[in-house]
Amino acid sequence: MNFKTLFCSLFNGSATALLLLSSQVNAQNVNISIETRNNALVLQADDKKNLNTIYFGKKLSSSAEYEMIPSQFKQSSEYTSVLNSAYTASGSKSLLEPAVTVTHADGNNSLDLRYVSHSVKKESDDVSLLSIILKDPVYDFQVTLYYKSYYKDDVVEQWSVIKHKEKGNVLLQKYASANLYLKAGSFWLNQYHGDWAKEMQPEESKITHGIKTLDTKLGTRANLFQPSVFMISMDKPATEDEGTVLYGALEYSGNFKTDIELDYLNNLKIISGINNYASPYSLKQNEEFVTPAFLYTLSSTGKGDASRNMHNWARKYKVLDGKGERLTLLNNWEATYFDFNEPKLFDLLKDTKKLGVDLFLLDDGW
Repeated sequence: MNFKTLFCSLFNGSATALLLLSSQVNAQNVNISIETRNNALVLQADDKKNLNTIYFGKKLSSSAEYEMIPSQFKQSSEYTSVLNSAYTASGSKSLLEPAVTVTHADGNNSLDLRYVSHSVKKESDDVSLLSIILKDPVYDFQVTLYYKSYYKDDVVEQWSVIKHKEKGNVLLQKYASANLYLKAGSFWLNQYHGDWAKEMQPEESKITHGIKTLDTKLGTRANLFQPSVFMISMDKPATEDEGTVLYGALEYSGNFKTDIELDYLNNLKIISGINNYASPYSLKQNEEFVTPAFLYTLSSTGKGDASRNMHNWARKYKVLDGKGERLTLLNNWEATYFDFNEPKLFDLLKDTKKLGVDLFLLDDGW
């Protein structure tokens, strides 16, 4: 079942970027560095094969520096060693909101995902695809995490593929696309809401402890009241050209859910994917469940650059002929609504060619 093709075009813009991906093995740890032009997301498989996020921020001068981060910036006691998990499983050690919840074929609800291996495929000079295999040590259950990176525009697409070889169907209760983990002094959420004719109304608030959920259950026209796009500012509210900000969105036109959780160490977990409300999925043996991609970029120079990163990426990789020219269109709807006739339309049309109008659309409502 493949949801990646159900992309909801949320941006009228462009983009291209590649992540340089490197792996380092220090002692019993495996470090996986995903670097774009300005940023780095660093994952680490520890000696127990837990895959955690140890860094997400501006790229450091040497990849060897990432190995020192956990010891140099150690916080207070962490009881589970998976608080910063790269893909949080439920029913075992995690104390926070999970990215994946399952009921195994034998009825057990516990899941423990451990690092197995990773590989990198370079798709072009600018685009690379990292895949990381995680498996349960007891059940024949596997999740593969994908990170598609676009170097020049600091953009990453992330999704997961879930499959198993258990003796019977496995019930997927939750199946997120991405699980991010951020560290900062404080966090500010810029979200959007709306209705017909007043879409994308912005709201900004400081994130407090607990879970903030952005979701929709409408099915069709899912973005009507709550679009999936959001921004997270770190340390203080970002402005157009100043501040560190994460810009994220789910590439999916159906029901979505994004959980934003400030944990007891004051770090932020972001889990985004298909809304699992009333939507358990019975996964057959060897069947692959492919989630839609979660798209994000990180800017240290304000919201403007974050938005432009998304626009550049969309124009290059999602919008048909994104760098081509478009006809300039005149639509009569807001000018006349249902009350129009030939003289009114003629008055609208005269001299429009001088303004660069190429096409006229006669709109009489739905």
